[in-house]
Amino acid sequence: MRIRAILLITFVLFFTKTSMAQDLKLSEYAAISILTCEPGTDLYASFGHSAIRVKDPLLGLDIIYNYGIFDFYAPNFYTNFVKGKLTYSLGRQYFNDFLFEYEREERDVKEQLLSLDATSKNRFFNFLESNFKPENRDYAYDFFYNNCATKIRDLIEDPTILPQITKLQKPQNHSSTFRTLLKENLGPNEWSMLGINMLLGSKIDKKIKFKEYQFLPFYLSEQLNDYQINGSPLVKEERMAYKAIEKASIAPELWKTPAFWSLFILLITITISLYGLFAGVPARYLDVVLFGCTGLVSLLLMGLWFFSDHDPMKQNYNLLWASPLAWLLLFSKHTNTGIFKSTLSKLMALSLISTAFIHILGIQKFDLLFFPIIAALLIRSLPLWRRNESDK
Repeated sequence: MRIRAILLITFVLFFTKTSMAQDLKLSEYAAISILTCEPGTDLYASFGHSAIRVKDPLLGLDIIYNYGIFDFYAPNFYTNFVKGKLTYSLGRQYFNDFLFEYEREERDVKEQLLSLDATSKNRFFNFLESNFKPENRDYAYDFFYNNCATKIRDLIEDPTILPQITKLQKPQNHSSTFRTLLKENLGPNEWSMLGINMLLGSKIDKKIKFKEYQFLPFYLSEQLNDYQINGSPLVKEERMAYKAIEKASIAPELWKTPAFWSLFILLITITISLYGLFAGVPARYLDVVLFGCTGLVSLLLMGLWFFSDHDPMKQNYNLLWASPLAWLLLFSKHTNTGIFKSTLSKLMALSLISTAFIHILGIQKFDLLFFPIIAALLIRSLPLWRRNESDK
């Protein structure tokens, strides 16, 4: 009867709309652990996931606290995403329900059991329950600085929760940037990586501190072994909560890769330009498509730079090749000033050439698949330059 009473109390506490967990003390058998989930195939899951598990067999608790909850159907979701005002929430669910998702997707889940005394466990648990209240659970998401992994790191380093926590000072490699770390999870010939390299500017090419690596769940898991509590390792035990069946990776068809289309654009540009050179045809339709598309991209990049709160989307030097000058070049044929048209062509060519220097100097690392497109734009800028010179 006593056990039933305890379970009944736990049930009520867990499902009441207003959590009363501050009145509930975990038993001596309770355990708190950090879960690190393997990356998935969807873009939002490409970098893995981190969560917290609280288990108390005496109270019948086995709960996951998950800082990665977002609502696709929230009002203005995509608008807020572009503006950098996306709201994430702390979620709570049963461990078995959480694990089922990763079993279904065949993704590894590693568990790191924390070495906490009874006081620290209850302080940790009560903080999570307080943070789960409706007025506390939402937070302003930031992919690099405020996500499911960094929220856990900040919780662990909070002296009001774990005052005895320290971190070992180890030799650190500061050669990595946010962009190079992203490449560890996304292949060089993937559309998602191409899009990231398009939208994120020079700010993610600065060298970062080792602690900042922890925006990726893998590095949070790795660096948890550097923490100590009361002079002992914070991680008491590591185990696999779920070990996925290894599957052979399937390479995408060649024509579906960005490398194919990047080189295809260059090849088509060279072919049409050579034909136009020897046949005396100016190939204006190619210019309309090529400069028109890059002009559209420039509008997107400028919008994200000036109207988004996403700091990494600012100072984006992709605007040197996806340039608003493309629009001016297209409409310059309606002007009567040859000098104006010639100047635009020269500026466009110089802008395109400067991307190589920006890349080499490391000011911003461009995706290598952009360079065939840059070469195509340069090839088409030169005839415009020469034609505009002859119109003077």
